[in-house]
Amino acid sequence: MGLAALLTLFFLSSCIETDSTLGSALVPANQDISIHSVTLDIPVSLRMADSLQTTVSNSARVGAIRTDDFGLFHADAAFSVTPATDSIIWGKNPKVRNIYLNLVRDTALVVDDIQRSIPQNIYVHQLSVELDSSMAYHNSLGPGDYDPKPISDGGCIYTGGDTYEVRLSHAFGEKLFQIPMATLDSAELFMKAFYGLYLRCDDPDEDLNAGRINVFDLSSSYIYLNYTYEDDEGVRRSKTVTFNLGEYYAVTACNSGARDLEREDPRDIIYVEGLCGIKPHIDARELRAVVASWAEEHDLPIENMLVAKATLSFPFEYDGDRTQFDHFAKTLFPCKRVRSSKRVNYTPLDEINDTALENGAINRSKLTYTSNISLYLQNLLRKDPNRLTADDDLWMMPTVSVYDSYASTTYYFADYYYYTQSYLNGTADERHPVLNLTYTILK
Repeated sequence: MGLAALLTLFFLSSCIETDSTLGSALVPANQDISIHSVTLDIPVSLRMADSLQTTVSNSARVGAIRTDDFGLFHADAAFSVTPATDSIIWGKNPKVRNIYLNLVRDTALVVDDIQRSIPQNIYVHQLSVELDSSMAYHNSLGPGDYDPKPISDGGCIYTGGDTYEVRLSHAFGEKLFQIPMATLDSAELFMKAFYGLYLRCDDPDEDLNAGRINVFDLSSSYIYLNYTYEDDEGVRRSKTVTFNLGEYYAVTACNSGARDLEREDPRDIIYVEGLCGIKPHIDARELRAVVASWAEEHDLPIENMLVAKATLSFPFEYDGDRTQFDHFAKTLFPCKRVRSSKRVNYTPLDEINDTALENGAINRSKLTYTSNISLYLQNLLRKDPNRLTADDDLWMMPTVSVYDSYASTTYYFADYYYYTQSYLNGTADERHPVLNLTYTILK
């Protein structure tokens, strides 16, 4: 029987929980197909994700949240500014009447609904560095990358309303008049001459569990410059010019205070924080060693093992509060840290693309996150353990999906959008993280 036919039988039988033999009378003795299942404890540590990609087209998040368990999480936003029209002609002797930034709220991320309307000071700064594709990560930008003096003029308090509007300084607007016309006609040249904006927010007081992460829809947000100029007859005229935000670059600069939660073996509780926060981590070498040790103990040749189905299960408990899961991650799926010559990406395993497989969605009835890793584990068992690296490790991360209507395809990414806080059972709990493995041994 061919390998393709064998694999078809394996996947059709993947839900079998007890030992069974398939078609033994029809299969040669040296290819007898016996399906077995086993549940194995898995090695889990807690680590901070390094260089998490946080570029989100036309979206900005800014704010801060402080909690007892996760500490302070702080997010700033940096994004490009480009003319909304193909050509701008200022006219003679232009003068700023007023210039203001209008941001449209998309959503608010909180861990306590009472925080949705708290007042926050949001400051607007001009970037002092040019944004480019290399600045794609949560740690790409910092205080040294923007002018420390805010360009926001007057009040900067935001209370979570539908829009946040803030006046910008006349000096900021006057800089626009100094840009040559040829530069104004090219978004690429404009971004080299006039760097984008950086938004930051005050942190909650140290003794308060409070805060909010504001998400703004940059596709509906603009800078409006109202100015006057002289026409050919010397008459003063008024005009308004608009500028797009984040059309080319938008990145979240964030940091988490959860580093103290890092553990090699989180026996009591496993914390999961959204964006650049703390994540469960599975060392590939240790995971392979767990399977190999079990196989050796049962005198099973691991090189002949074919994986019919493999899932990771991360259970949690229900404390009776119906709002308990409001701020849990909607999904938790294994990602690999994929490195190329220019980029580092946390990328979900290919199994997430198969809608017939477990995609890590939260299951409130079974109180668990379950993720399919069948192809990953099969490849892991085939590899030389001495050649495994950190690139083979797994990071359990919330994921998001984006549907491309042009290609009629759904793409999955490590979650760069939502801030969440989840509490999972530790490795010493009765219900703890496990690998559920269904397999056969080719004889």
